[in-house]
Amino acid sequence: MHGIDISHYQKDVDFKEVVKDGFSFVFMKATEGNHLKDNHFEKNWKAAHQEEIIKSAYHFFRPKVDPYAQADWFVKHVKLEQGDLPPVLDVETFDGVAIEKIRENVSIWLNLVEKKYGIKPIIYTNYSFYHDVFYKREAFEKYPIWIAAYGKVFKPALKDDKKKWSMWQYTDSGNSRGIEGDVDLNVFHGTIEDLKRMCIPGKYEVDDLKIHIPKSLPKVGLK
Repeated sequence: MHGIDISHYQKDVDFKEVVKDGFSFVFMKATEGNHLKDNHFEKNWKAAHQEEIIKSAYHFFRPKVDPYAQADWFVKHVKLEQGDLPPVLDVETFDGVAIEKIRENVSIWLNLVEKKYGIKPIIYTNYSFYHDVFYKREAFEKYPIWIAAYGKVFKPALKDDKKKWSMWQYTDSGNSRGIEGDVDLNVFHGTIEDLKRMCIPGKYEVDDLKIHIPKSLPKVGLK
């Protein structure tokens, strides 16, 4: 099952066309730091809801900014409902902050946001950042991982058979009908039932979960 992630770079998205192209889910940027809001988020959020594509929102984390303020800023602007995927923390920059401090601040954000929505957030990061900051850290083992690692034949093993990635962003130069320019493409690691279990409970049954099977996307290896 494939999906996309978007921000203001993709402008206003026609999700009816995205669904026709076979994509099953979308993550969209909502906020950054403690004062920036993506100026296309609200319109795209409503449009995705109308087309019933499975969706969630992400926050771009700034290590130098107070994590309490960042969590407050995100929940102020993002209303998640039953059937949505968990909220996402995009953490991929050091900004001159020590690794231990990043871990501390990320943990604060994750805990606050989990309390708000009642579901564990997803951590989005790239391959090298994951191994520098999160690898074999017990505090982060309980969170789903969305890993960015580009290449058609690359299999993003996380060097630990006990920890599997949930989402894999495999290119930043994909395309879809309904989107102007390039778009990030992702694959979900699991079955329809797994995706249903990842969503906020209360909407989907296995039999009625809408999954759109793409016909022309590249094959990727799941490890």
